[in-house]
Amino acid sequence: MARDITAALQTKLDSNRVFVADLIEIHLPTTLYFTTTNVNLLFNSDSAPDSGDNTYIAQNQFLGYGEIQESSDLRVGSLQITFTAVDPTMVAVILSNDYINRRVVIYRAILQDDLSFTSDDVYLMFDGYISGYSIEETGSTATIVLTCASQFADFERTNGRRTNPASQNLYFPNDRGMDFSPQIVKDIRWGKL
Repeated sequence: MARDITAALQTKLDSNRVFVADLIEIHLPTTLYFTTTNVNLLFNSDSAPDSGDNTYIAQNQFLGYGEIQESSDLRVGSLQITFTAVDPTMVAVILSNDYINRRVVIYRAILQDDLSFTSDDVYLMFDGYISGYSIEETGSTATIVLTCASQFADFERTNGRRTNPASQNLYFPNDRGMDFSPQIVKDIRWGKL
């Protein structure tokens, strides 16, 4: 993925001491904001559905996410986000929402020694959609794994309707108009006669 990394940010990345934080947005009806640091962070992202700074919560349930594979080929990139030691409230949030095809965005922030950063210190790592999940419960806790895919997940899917009887009957069960369509058009001549 091409990144717009400024020269100042590149200098920070090249230093011997680099502090990073991952900022994760899960766009459910109420957007969830998480961070991998041990303190809450404020950030105003372009992808957030609301304007202004959002608080990315540092909490002990978010464990991490899988390796993000990048390629110059047009293919579906995917990753898994894992939440562990999840209480029943988080399980209810996942189960009570329409989660499939909800947007997930992951940013990486390069932090100063005091854990501060500016918007110039942040770059996009992943932008995709939830394609599935799994929950493993044990007593009073659970582990939730969200499977996410890039925007190319449905690249080869054919949308729309076809001009055949089966497609027509999905929307209009009693309509027999398409039953006769092969007989009506035998030869189409394009251009001038």
